[in-house]
Amino acid sequence: MDDWTDTGNSITTPSELLEFLSLLRSEAHHMRVGLSRAAWGALNSRAWDAIPEEGQSRPNDEDILDGLDMTVTPAGTTAKDATLRQSLATLITALDVVDRAALTAWLAHVAATDPNRTA
Repeated sequence: MDDWTDTGNSITTPSELLEFLSLLRSEAHHMRVGLSRAAWGALNSRAWDAIPEEGQSRPNDEDILDGLDMTVTPAGTTAKDATLRQSLATLITALDVVDRAALTAWLAHVAATDPNRTA
């Protein structure tokens, strides 16, 4: 994304905005998936894509986020570990918000040009 606005390019037309939104959404989604899988791997001491043990499957992004996000710190969790988990959950959530906001902006453009178009 740094090759767009950081190098002096500008957004002056709706089509350029849609292209930028698509790029933004794609990048945010890839970062969210990558960060959640890396976080799971770091917290479980094995890579996310390692062959699951028999009877188990790889967790999806929502399962990983549920494991990180805490409203109450589990008993025995150190402050350092709780901070790490909550920070990762916050970053993953923020990337999800960017992804959803970009989708909303794209849908708003579609709705403005053709409200009855299939999304």
